Amino acid sequence: MANSTNLVAGRLPLSKIGLGCGVFSGAYGLAPQTDATRAVRAALINGVNLVDTSPYYGDSELKLGSALLELKDEFPRSSYQICTKVGRYGYHISDFDYSAKRISESVQESMRRLHTDYLDIVLCHDVEFVDIAQIVDVALPKLLELKQQGLVRKVGISGYPLDVLLRICQIQQERGTPLDVCLSYCNLNLHCQALAAFVPKLRAAGVETVIAASPLSMGLLSDGETPEWHPAKSELKNAVKQCIDLVRSCNEESKISLAEIAESYAFSYGDVDVHLVGAKTAQEVEHAFRAYTHAQKLQLFASGKYEDDNIQNIYAQIKTILEPFAEYTWPSPPGNA
Repeated sequence: MANSTNLVAGRLPLSKIGLGCGVFSGAYGLAPQTDATRAVRAALINGVNLVDTSPYYGDSELKLGSALLELKDEFPRSSYQICTKVGRYGYHISDFDYSAKRISESVQESMRRLHTDYLDIVLCHDVEFVDIAQIVDVALPKLLELKQQGLVRKVGISGYPLDVLLRICQIQQERGTPLDVCLSYCNLNLHCQALAAFVPKLRAAGVETVIAASPLSMGLLSDGETPEWHPAKSELKNAVKQCIDLVRSCNEESKISLAEIAESYAFSYGDVDVHLVGAKTAQEVEHAFRAYTHAQKLQLFASGKYEDDNIQNIYAQIKTILEPFAEYTWPSPPGNA
């Protein structure tokens, strides 16, 4: 079972591993409802009590809602927390809507899809796509109003550029309404560790819960083909391909995958409150839990080492291959948005 960290005294503590349900959208391969339900059940059985979704993730909310409804006798609503998002409803900037009216509608729509009368966490989704004023002057005040009404319990933001996330958190603290949650994705993994330097700054800005999402960098560090839509530059994709080839060439001896190494590395960083990992099958959930357990022993982020010399040699080579990209981030929003 994943260790827990308190979100708020007296409320359900968050597990150190959260289930990212964006993969239910089909963007990472087929994700039928039966598999989604089994993945959710496997996560809850293993102690996960945070599930994350968004209206932007296709039918993710619907599939997650159906799964939770089917599992309600085994796992009542009080046994988990739901995190969803508002503001983003498509790929292009024109698909964003942070108006107070749309946020109210979006929260109601999400509750219907998720079969619940309250949402534990609601985040402004990908805040870097719009002017900061829309977030701090319109969206967050409306979410804080819904929080006062009891429809939303925690309010926060999500996005990619860490400087934008931090600035919004600082503004909220200056206004006397610090954010409860900040979610950063693809900034804590084998090829990028930028989030580690920002965690103390986010804490100083009053953020209670910091979530690190996508330890496999949206599929880039998995063992299959990188999704065509992935925004990383070709040089990084080629470097990752080199890492995959390296691991496969040593597989007779090592019996390990790049994804296992990547998750063990990310999960060993203990200063975030939750590591959010996408898993669309029960097998992927079990894999993530094995990696988390192993990560606590290895402590790779703190310069720990594998006991197996062959695997340690592979890991060292991977770190060397990816080291030139340690400060690299891709543009967000992308030029074609």
